[in-house]
Amino acid sequence: MKINLSRLNLLKLFNLEGLQKTLVYIILLAIFVVFNFLASYLPYRFDFSPGKAHALSSATTKMLGKLDDIINIKVFISSDLPLRLLPLKTDVVDLINEYKKQGKGKIIVKNFDPKKDDKALNEAKNLGIPELQFSQIEKDKYAVSTTYFGVAIQYGDKKEVIPQATNLESLEHDITSSIYKISRKETIKIGLLGAGESFTPQEDDFYTLKKVLQQQFELNYLNLSLDSKTKIDPSLKTLLVFDDNKKQYSTDEATIIRDYIKNKGKAIFMIDAVYISEGLQTQPATHNLFSIFESYGINLNKNLVLSNSSEMASFTTGTVSFFTPYPFWVKTANFSDKSTEFSNIGVLVFPWTSSIDINKKEGIEIKVLVKSEKNSWEQKGPPAGGFVLMPNNIPNPDQNELKQFNLIVEAKAKNGGQFVLIPSSRFVREQFLARGRGNVEFLLNLINNYASQGALSGIRGRAVFAAPIKEMSENTKDIVKYLNILLLPGFFGLFGAWRLLKRK
Repeated sequence: MKINLSRLNLLKLFNLEGLQKTLVYIILLAIFVVFNFLASYLPYRFDFSPGKAHALSSATTKMLGKLDDIINIKVFISSDLPLRLLPLKTDVVDLINEYKKQGKGKIIVKNFDPKKDDKALNEAKNLGIPELQFSQIEKDKYAVSTTYFGVAIQYGDKKEVIPQATNLESLEHDITSSIYKISRKETIKIGLLGAGESFTPQEDDFYTLKKVLQQQFELNYLNLSLDSKTKIDPSLKTLLVFDDNKKQYSTDEATIIRDYIKNKGKAIFMIDAVYISEGLQTQPATHNLFSIFESYGINLNKNLVLSNSSEMASFTTGTVSFFTPYPFWVKTANFSDKSTEFSNIGVLVFPWTSSIDINKKEGIEIKVLVKSEKNSWEQKGPPAGGFVLMPNNIPNPDQNELKQFNLIVEAKAKNGGQFVLIPSSRFVREQFLARGRGNVEFLLNLINNYASQGALSGIRGRAVFAAPIKEMSENTKDIVKYLNILLLPGFFGLFGAWRLLKRK
C-alpha cells in the first residue's frame, strides 16, 4: 500500500481542525517572544525618538570601545520607591544596561537594594551614597519616604560616585565623564593664573573650585611676572586666568598668554571690564588683557548688564538690612543648544557682568555660549552715562532698551588654539557660589571637554520632547473635548445597533 505523504493532514488525522487558528496564534506569539528575547542581547538599538533620547551618544560608544580593563557599575536603588519614581528607575536601569551592551564584556553591572541587603547598605554608606527623602501624597495624606538612588563606578582601586542619579537628562554625561576620569592613564595638568595657592580655606576666594579640580587634575600655579622670557608649558591642557582687581598683567605677560593660545593652547578667562568695590564704587578694569580678545574679534564692553531675571542680594543701609532681587546679579538659562557643557546645568548667575560684541575675523570661529534673557538692559559709565548700583536707586529701563546680551563667548582659531571669555571675575568666587550653584559645574564641564580633547563632546541630554498642541480657539477646544467624550461610545453604540439589526 502506497501512502501519499503530500496529502497527509495531521490536523485532520488527530481531529485538531478546530484548534488550527489557535495553534497559529500560539506559534506566532512564541516566535515573537523568542525573537525579542534574543534581540535583547544584541548590541544594536534603533532610536527614532526626537533628540535620540533612548540611545547612547557616539562619544560614549567610542570611549567604551577603547576600554582596556573591567569597569564595575553598581546601582543602589531601593525597591520601595514612591510610585512616581518607578518610571525613572526603569529609564535609569535601561540606560545603564546600554553601557553593559556597548561595553562588550568590559562593563559589569550589579544592582543592589540597600533596604533589603545589610551588606549593600554598608557598602552604600562607605561609598558616600546618601539616603534620599522624597515627599508624596498617599491616601490623601502627605508623607515623606526615604530611599536610595545612587550609582558607583569602579575601575581597579579608583572610584566615582553619583550620589543622586535622579537627573536622567544629565546621567549619561555624568557616567561617561566618570568612566573617562578613572580609566585614563596619564595625569592631566591645568594651569591657574591670577589665583595663587592658599593654605587656609577662609582666605581662598576659589577654595571650592580648587578642591573640585584637585580631584581630577594636577594643578599648576603660575607666576609669569618672575621672568619676562617665561613660557607657559604647552603640556597644560587648560589655562584658567583670573582677575581680582589687584593683578595687572604686564605687556610681556599678556604676550606670553597670547603665545600659549596661538600654540594650540586652551584658556578660560574670568575677568571684569568694570571693577566693583565692596562699597559699590566702580572703576575701569586695568588687567591689560583686552588686546588679546580684540585680536580674535571679541570686544569686551566697559558696561554693566542688568536683568529682570536676577538673583537675590542682601544690603545694609545704616541699621536697616533688606533682601531684594538685584538686577546686576544676572541670572539666565539662555544657553547654546549646540554645546554639551550645559547638559546638567539649570541656570547660571553672573554677579556684575559686562556684555560682549563680536567682530568677525578671517580664520577665527566665534560661538556664543550664553546670552542674557530678553528682559535685560545695560548701564554705561562716563562719559556716556554713569553707574547706579544701589538697588533702590536703579532707574527703570524703557521698553526699547530691553534686549539680549552676549555673556559668554568662545573663540577658536584654525590652528586649534581657543579660549572662552566669561566677563565676571566673581563667577566662581567663594562668596557667590551659593547663588550660582551651576557655575562650578559648568566650568568643570568646560574644562573636562578641553582637557579630554573633545572625548566628552557630543553627549546629549536625554530628554524626550513632546510636540505641543497648537493654539486653538475656545469653541474649537469644546468641539475637540466633546468629540473625545462622545465619539468612541457613539461608535460602539452604532456598531451594536448594526449587529442587532443584522440578527433580525
